Amino acid sequence: MTSELHRRLEAAHARIQRGNDERAAGADDKARAIADEAACRGRGGPKQLADELGVSEKTISQAIARARNAPSSPSRTLPPDTLERLLAAELETLPLLLPVQWEAVAWIVRGTIIDAMWIEQPGEFLAQEVEDAELDEAVQPAALAETCRGLSRVQALAVIDTCQRNDLTVLPVKKQAP
Repeated sequence: MTSELHRRLEAAHARIQRGNDERAAGADDKARAIADEAACRGRGGPKQLADELGVSEKTISQAIARARNAPSSPSRTLPPDTLERLLAAELETLPLLLPVQWEAVAWIVRGTIIDAMWIEQPGEFLAQEVEDAELDEAVQPAALAETCRGLSRVQALAVIDTCQRNDLTVLPVKKQAP
């Protein structure tokens, strides 16, 4: 299996898992809402609620049981799109690079297996990959490696995420001198 295929499959599985986790959290929220409403209505509340929602009493009973067993209140968790919003915000703080430099970074990222170790020092690891790559002098490899080393952890992860999604249009571009 090629490393690119392996990386893409891992990314797809991770996205599926995030979707499954979000679906389960939504079902927990729904169960809590039903359980809270049934409790507010007091005795006979589950039957009233079943009639009102057009479902069986068993469905209401299952929702109440799910709510009892669900993780604690979701009000203490971050909104589901927090990571995406954080990475997008970090893109706005990146240094300007030439289009050819961003293309080189994207080429490197897509050809590299990025694993959990990268969380510790993504900028440094990216810089090392730039130094190891055989890049054209127009890319200015030494300067590009230093720029990568200067990225904060979240900036570097935002760059990696953007390159993996092949969405280079959101990266800040420096105008080339005429």
